[in-house]
Amino acid sequence: MKKGRKVAAKQEESSMTKDLAQVGRGSVFAVLLTLLCIILFAVIMQLSSLTESIIRPVVQVVRILSIAVGGIYAAGKGVRRGWLKGAGTGILYVILVSLIGIISGGQFAFDRIFLSDMIMGIIVGTVGGAIGVNLR
Repeated sequence: MKKGRKVAAKQEESSMTKDLAQVGRGSVFAVLLTLLCIILFAVIMQLSSLTESIIRPVVQVVRILSIAVGGIYAAGKGVRRGWLKGAGTGILYVILVSLIGIISGGQFAFDRIFLSDMIMGIIVGTVGGAIGVNLR
């Protein structure tokens, strides 16, 4: 009996490690997708006569879509707990974007904006993860 428990514990630990790796890959993928889209949007802004008032909404849409795609990516490889992998992807995405902002010279504040970004990341990531696990 003890041997069976050890094997089950090792399999669960291996599964958890695999799940965390998928969440990490999904978050990095989402951040890279965001950077690519923002660069593309900057080029479009330079080539067109769009006003600066459009920047905030476009950036928010890009972030939402990136988190959803990251959640789909993270959960797409697995067969269970897609919503949890998606939520983790959203949380890690917000943390990574905040760290990138701090490194690039910005300031961090644990305020309503950060909390709303975190809630948005959790909700959108959860939906993306649920979609990703069901696309199989």
